Amino acid sequence: MTENSNSVLKELILGTLLFGLAVTVAGIWWIDDKKMFLLGLWIGIALSVWRAVHMQSTLDRMLDFEKKTAQTKIVAAYATRMFATIFVLALMVKIGMSNSAILMCFAGLFGLKAGAMLQPHIHKYMNKLTSNCGVKE
Repeated sequence: MTENSNSVLKELILGTLLFGLAVTVAGIWWIDDKKMFLLGLWIGIALSVWRAVHMQSTLDRMLDFEKKTAQTKIVAAYATRMFATIFVLALMVKIGMSNSAILMCFAGLFGLKAGAMLQPHIHKYMNKLTSNCGVKE
């Protein structure tokens, strides 16, 4: 993993976690079943973080393959992420978790999207912090 892709992944994960924290703070006041709300949300956030790490590691590995092989392996990795997501949601239904937990898990999955939107802003902020501390990239 290159240094640049490593920092982008860290910033993406930070954005995802910030999204989870914001939803936690905003939602905890209005939800009656707080335990299931938090459990479902953070299962979704954890799954989003895993998906980001899996995506990055897949892309790094595919650089060594020729185009056709890489495309096939990328599709297989995408299918793995989708099946894992479906499996977690189905497992939550099967073990009888509340509807609010399942809904919040689904909301937590959007943390990856929020993290992707926040990443450029986090990157800009981190650059300002490191340049003010005298640390060079």
